[in-house]
Amino acid sequence: MKIWAKTDGPVKEGKYLVVRRDGTIPEWPHFVMGGYDPCVPDALRHYAIIARNRGYDEDYVSSIEELADDFEKLSATPRAVAVADPDAGPHRKDNPAVIAMMRGEGDLSDYGADHG
Repeated sequence: MKIWAKTDGPVKEGKYLVVRRDGTIPEWPHFVMGGYDPCVPDALRHYAIIARNRGYDEDYVSSIEELADDFEKLSATPRAVAVADPDAGPHRKDNPAVIAMMRGEGDLSDYGADHG
C-alpha cells in the first residue's frame, strides 16, 4: 500500500487534514507522523541532525530531539503496539465535510474559523 497521498484511488487527498491554528490549510505537501508509529523517533532524530547541520535554531533542534524521545516512549506502550497501523489501508468511515476541505471544496467557516 502506498502512502495515501500518492495513490490514484479514492484516498488521494491523503490520510490527514492538516489545519493551522488560524484555521487555514497549508497549500504545500505535508506528511503527518503519528506517535504510535515506531519508525517516527528515528525519522525525527534524523531530521534534527539535518536541521542542526543547516544551522537551524538550537532550541528548535533540541525540541525535535525531545519529541523523538517522547514518541519513542509512546510507541513502546501496549496501546501503541496494539493499534499502530501507519501502513494500513482505509478502515474508518470518511467524514464528507473533511474530505471536501482536503479537496479544497470546503472550509472551516461552519466552525467559527476565519481564514480569509
